[in-house]
Amino acid sequence: MNNWWFWFIIFFILFVIPAQRARRIMQAKIARNNRIKRKKGVFTMNELIKNYIGKEVIISTASSTGVTGTVTKIEDNWIELEDKNGNKQIVNTDYISRIQEYPRNKKGKKKMVVA
Repeated sequence: MNNWWFWFIIFFILFVIPAQRARRIMQAKIARNNRIKRKKGVFTMNELIKNYIGKEVIISTASSTGVTGTVTKIEDNWIELEDKNGNKQIVNTDYISRIQEYPRNKKGKKKMVVA
């Protein structure tokens, strides 16, 4: 049992590092395919996002991070978001996997309570 760290390092080298690398490669492939589709005119993400200008949204990216804010403008392949504090962020549409309108302040909708 004195060599547990040796087995930990072997496990890390054989499984964890290749899994992280495979995820980054998959993200790059998705972004490349989106760029190709956009150049061909098949993929019109900008036209879809224009419906969300002025609305508060939650944007999920390919790396599983989420960005929340109000869409202020969209140009070329970039979305500008402004949060509650007035800070602005820019997100590349190639890496967007999901856009959802923020469920707050919706009239006529009941909030779901999870117990």
